[in-house]
Amino acid sequence: MKEKIITLLFIISLAGCCILSKSCANTTSPPSGGPKDTIPPVLIKLLPENNQLNFPTVDGKISLTYNEYTVVKKQDAIYLSPPTKRRPTAKIKGKDIIITFKDTLKENTTYTLDFGDALADNNEGNLAPRLVYTFSTGDSIDSMYVTGTIYDSQTLKPVKGVLVTLYDDLSDSACMLSLPAAANITDDWGFFSIRNVKRQPYRVIAFTDEDKNNMYLQGGESIAFLDSIFEPHKVVNDSIYEFKGFDMKDTLACQKRESELSLYLFKEFMSKQFIKNKGRHDRRMGYLKFSAPNAVINSFSIMGIDTADMLLQYTPTMDSLTFWITSSQRLEDSLLVSINYNKTDSLGKLVATDESFALGLPEVTDEQKKKNEADTVLNVTTDCKPENVEQNGIIFTFPDPLIEVIKDSISYVAINPKNQESPLEFTLDRDSLDFRKYVLRTQTPYQQGYKYQLLVKPRTFKDIYNRRSKEIKQEFTLPNTEKLGSITLNVSGVTSRYIIDLVSKDLKKVFRSYTVTSDGPIIFPYLAAGEYSFRITEDKNSNGIFDTGDFLKKRQPEKVIFFKLSDGTTVIKLEEQTDMEQDLRL
Repeated sequence: MKEKIITLLFIISLAGCCILSKSCANTTSPPSGGPKDTIPPVLIKLLPENNQLNFPTVDGKISLTYNEYTVVKKQDAIYLSPPTKRRPTAKIKGKDIIITFKDTLKENTTYTLDFGDALADNNEGNLAPRLVYTFSTGDSIDSMYVTGTIYDSQTLKPVKGVLVTLYDDLSDSACMLSLPAAANITDDWGFFSIRNVKRQPYRVIAFTDEDKNNMYLQGGESIAFLDSIFEPHKVVNDSIYEFKGFDMKDTLACQKRESELSLYLFKEFMSKQFIKNKGRHDRRMGYLKFSAPNAVINSFSIMGIDTADMLLQYTPTMDSLTFWITSSQRLEDSLLVSINYNKTDSLGKLVATDESFALGLPEVTDEQKKKNEADTVLNVTTDCKPENVEQNGIIFTFPDPLIEVIKDSISYVAINPKNQESPLEFTLDRDSLDFRKYVLRTQTPYQQGYKYQLLVKPRTFKDIYNRRSKEIKQEFTLPNTEKLGSITLNVSGVTSRYIIDLVSKDLKKVFRSYTVTSDGPIIFPYLAAGEYSFRITEDKNSNGIFDTGDFLKKRQPEKVIFFKLSDGTTVIKLEEQTDMEQDLRL
């Protein structure tokens, strides 16, 4: 019995050891977890060393060795200055990253190789600290540098990924024909630093370089430029704050960097002027579209049509012309148009040019014919938003120009809280920029608690197609101010014409717009509680819109600023039932 018990205990012990051994040897079970690796890769070797002299112009290589396996996350983020036609390549070899150059480097030239945010560890994707490697194919290193920020000219927000260039060739066309003498790319904050350059005059130009060829494509890319020639005067050293590696999420650290230059990015129109497109929408309406804005038309005529029987309307940017024929005479299917306008010749100069062409009717489907035959009523769009009517009036918009308006058929009355009606005297004027808009205004102040009624009798409006309008009825009251507020800007120092827009915090919505030509208060009423900004545009040519720049003509875009509070912020927080006043000195 004793021997049986001993044998049984031995078997149980042996089985337990086997089970335990199997459990310990199980390599298919997932790890139980642990702290996530947040440590970036560390550079432990760099060959050749930084600031290497007499670097070979052909077949040169740079080797970076990290303490862990590191990958090239963004090849395009590695930027060589001055650039070559073909970008350097980065290949991974174990824990090394090998940089090779496809093109022959210039002799006696200082180069910088900025790795930006291109490198990260293989496991967790932790970005390697930014490395800027400097070397020279000669026996000295250039020692000057420049910093700056690129902003969008309309939003004033910093722009990422813009190529900022320095040209020792000071001609206007250098950026379109040749590679720059030095360059770098802006980071998330629109900030750039171009280091290790010569102390000599440069032309400073920035562009989006969407085709990655290090040259500006006019009309296809956005551009910014410095008005004057610039000569760097700051010397590179190891203690410069702006040269440190920055976490782009560290707002305070990034904003602390000093920008020596500020450039404003804009998209310019094509500079060549010619008629790009033309045609007719229908029998009495046609159009011409030009390749560039500010078209100069010296004369325009249609054979057999008196000039008094034509209406011509240009877009605010003067890049398109629409014409209507208002006479009742029968029109041919094909109209012979003659125009004299300033066209760009083979030498790039604007020259008065005569052109003649026939404009035929567009093809009309059977369905469209039926629609046109049934379209005998003039459709009218009426805009009388209660929050805007005091400033903008009541706006009527028509699909085509009018040839008749019966003002006596329009009634506009105010009804007080006692239900008593008072007729309002009003004016009805055609918009100076758009023939198809009319604005109704009254000099009688609008009042809270009053009801306003607009009645337009049938057939009041008649357009060039002899279509007449239907009856129009509109009724509104001013917004309830119980929870609303207002902002009053006391504007002073006005020496030009300005457009002042009240915009949302994200700049995507415009609530109100005023054109300012003299000092005085501007009231922005009926505002809900929220965050607002004021955008101010200097409207130099008085066309009511923002105008972009022209690089070859050395014309910057129209200047835009944002109203700033005393603490430097551009966002105004408006509480409920608050009437706020701010002083704005232009």
